[in-house]
Amino acid sequence: MSDKQEFVEESVTDYETEQTNDELKKNIKELSDVNRLSKIKMKNVFILSMMFFLSLTSLIMLFLLIGLYFQIDGIKQEIHIIKDTEATINTELSNSANSNVQVDTDAQLVDELENKVLWDDNHLTENVQSDSAIRRVYLTFDDGPSPNTDAILDVLDQYGVKATFFVVGKQNYNSQYKRIVDDGHTLGMHSFSHKYNEIYDSVEAYANDISKLHDYLYEMTGVDCDIVRFPGGSSNTISKVDMKELINYLNEEDMLFFDWNVSSGDALGKNVSADKIASNVLDNVNKYKNVIILFHDAAGKQSTVEALPKIIETILESSDTVLLPISRDTFPVQHLH
Repeated sequence: MSDKQEFVEESVTDYETEQTNDELKKNIKELSDVNRLSKIKMKNVFILSMMFFLSLTSLIMLFLLIGLYFQIDGIKQEIHIIKDTEATINTELSNSANSNVQVDTDAQLVDELENKVLWDDNHLTENVQSDSAIRRVYLTFDDGPSPNTDAILDVLDQYGVKATFFVVGKQNYNSQYKRIVDDGHTLGMHSFSHKYNEIYDSVEAYANDISKLHDYLYEMTGVDCDIVRFPGGSSNTISKVDMKELINYLNEEDMLFFDWNVSSGDALGKNVSADKIASNVLDNVNKYKNVIILFHDAAGKQSTVEALPKIIETILESSDTVLLPISRDTFPVQHLH
């Protein structure tokens, strides 16, 4: 082989080698670019994932902080209410420690007085004996509403009987006030506070209390109440002011008050049985033609609810006897005139 041929072959070989190297370099570069792009994509995915995770974590933390804020705010409000209540109680206790003892004693005396099964005839109007041949019986409930109000109303509804509720001012019993009226019963006024030492301190104090109750009931039920029962009755000995002055006030306001001539005795103690309550009523109901029976609608008076079916059934089965709600036309049984 000549030198020229060898030179040509070497040149061709070198060229092919260079071409191959160039291709390899190109392939390597392409692979490098692919790897770099892949790494960039993976990095971007990782960054986006981290950003999403951080955003989600931040959002969760935000909701937790908001919830914690409201919890703390609620706790602060509860603490504030507790402190205010404690301060009020402490103030009342410090200002009226001695009078509270008297109030408790007064309330006990009134309960004993108003729940006597038999009243001395001197405490009753002689003309409650109506000339009518029909005996009119009125079931009346003092001191409500209470946790037992709906149960009492259920019993009355079961027998289709209407009654009279002499209520006081209470919160959280809106539906009970309204149901008394909606079910067709008479809504009467007892007192707003039922605190004897306050309402019987003067004519003005009583007037303010009964006016407050009147407006409260009107706002609650739309009823313009004008039927009244004094706490402890008109013959109570607790009032600091002459009860006749309070009666005169009611007369001036065109309000009519009612006492009772038969007591169920359901407030004589905490454990008066339903049978005892029933006998207290049924043993005395035939003594008058106009019978106004005193019951109490109060917490812990479950035996009153239990006694009602027997009382109602017996009265309904009696001849020439009707059960009615009190109205302006009802003959007023009154201990005082």
